[in-house]
Amino acid sequence: MTDPCPKRVVLSALSHAPDFSGIQILPRLNSNASHIFQCWLDRSGLALGFFRQLQNHNIAIPKDWHQALEQRWLKNTERMQGMLAEAQHLHNTFRSFAVTAVCLKGFTLTPDFCDDPFVRHQVDFDFLVAPSSVHAAAEALRFCGYSAARLNEEGETCFRTASQHIPSANDDLYVPQAQRQVDLHTSIWEPCAWLRVEVPQDCLKYARPHSNHGMECLSLSLEDKFLVQVLHAFRHALHPWLRVSWLLEIGKCLDKHQENTTLWNRVIHRAGSTHLAKSIFGFVLGLVHRLFHTPIPAPLGLWTENAITVSLRVWLDHFGVDWALCDWPGSLNNLFFACDFIPDPDLRKQYVRSRLLPGKAPLSLGSRPKAGAPKFLQWQAARLRYVAQRAAAHLKDLLALPWQSFRWRRALESSRRLTFDATG
Repeated sequence: MTDPCPKRVVLSALSHAPDFSGIQILPRLNSNASHIFQCWLDRSGLALGFFRQLQNHNIAIPKDWHQALEQRWLKNTERMQGMLAEAQHLHNTFRSFAVTAVCLKGFTLTPDFCDDPFVRHQVDFDFLVAPSSVHAAAEALRFCGYSAARLNEEGETCFRTASQHIPSANDDLYVPQAQRQVDLHTSIWEPCAWLRVEVPQDCLKYARPHSNHGMECLSLSLEDKFLVQVLHAFRHALHPWLRVSWLLEIGKCLDKHQENTTLWNRVIHRAGSTHLAKSIFGFVLGLVHRLFHTPIPAPLGLWTENAITVSLRVWLDHFGVDWALCDWPGSLNNLFFACDFIPDPDLRKQYVRSRLLPGKAPLSLGSRPKAGAPKFLQWQAARLRYVAQRAAAHLKDLLALPWQSFRWRRALESSRRLTFDATG
């Protein structure tokens, strides 16, 4: 992990009670340390929110840093304007094909999770449709120029537009996309091999109109939006890495509706009464609290209190923040809380094995360009570079795992001793 100090400065600036006292330790813009930090700032999704926070509080930073962050905001504004227009086109097409499609996440997070869509980095479009509408929705997307290798009638299907662009690590995240992507869902939780999460299947019933900078669409109810955000963060927490901005947005919603007991009771009702649901919420909200010091509303705190085990609390206290701040492609340290969510030993072994010995690294290079041999060879070379980068990072993490396991055991033993002393 690279120097965590500048990362913690960003967290402090974006926290429930903003603290800008560490701003002066930001690395010099053109240094190697700054390049690594900027990569994390962009991939974490915090760069634009950090810039807006500095503006809102009139915090002065070096001119070159101000210009670098401002350029990101200007480019992302143009990018998001194009995405808003495309989202409206998609919604109009769905309607013309008699498909009720509800927008998940993205623009609909404004204003409850994010004040302005232009200060968040959105990658793709997510839509929820009824299982009976999957084929009609697929036809609508094909009409708009999107295609999918295979249609999944019971889960997520990824549609992409054609592109001749060869992705690379040097691509600018904030410029208009060379290739657009739509993820079509039939549920707010996709099937998972290691655990079964019970979620409401009637979210479409409670959908409501949403307007954002002239774009009109359908969105989830606020309680279902919150549920989706928590589940989305948790699902990524089962993998090596998640975007810290997703946790920040959950924290923003907690802050904005802190005293809205009626809302939180509706969220609890929609989440269900299973121990797993309580554990998931306790974990995600615990991570949000430790990163941004966001108070947890009383109804949620009481509901999740008994679901936080000693081991899960130890992980959150000793590993949570460092894991959330790790550089892409992530860390194996989240393996230590697997027993809290995957109680079945055989399934847990499968999960751990899949993390330690991934058979196929997930690729994010988009669809293969349909062109001649030179373009195909360029794409294959980019793919090999990507896989090599992931493999090198994974090997480094594997070598560090024995030391991290020792830290984990020591933290657990220390916690148990303290508990024994307190009760003895």
